Amino acid sequence: MYNYFETTADIGIIAFGKTLEESFENSARGLSNIMVDIELIEKIEKHSFKVISEDLFGLLYDFLTELLILHDSELLIFSEFNVKIEKNECYELSCVAFGDRYSKDKYEPKEEVKAITYHRMEIIKNENCWKTQFIVDL
Repeated sequence: MYNYFETTADIGIIAFGKTLEESFENSARGLSNIMVDIELIEKIEKHSFKVISEDLFGLLYDFLTELLILHDSELLIFSEFNVKIEKNECYELSCVAFGDRYSKDKYEPKEEVKAITYHRMEIIKNENCWKTQFIVDL
């Protein structure tokens, strides 16, 4: 599950999950849904990648930024994410993302996301769930 909150010239995303991994997956869904309606994205392409960071904030930032890079450089848009996070010396995130090649003819664009920001970023573990919050620059 994810929700949006208002900011000036940007948009914020709040995502929840029973696990840290699920909250990251829902963060990615929220990000993709800003760009196109994710309910319409066909799961034709499969793409795997890893990101490594010293802390969870950097991990979330790098994970979402990698999705933007894939969208901008390879015209990929995703709607489903399988995330695994391990903590050793650093945090390591492995993701398998499912989606399609982006085309304006096939997927009506909603907003262009320029970047992920650290502004008001939160990663919180509550009793029953994890919450991630971040702002994207439009």
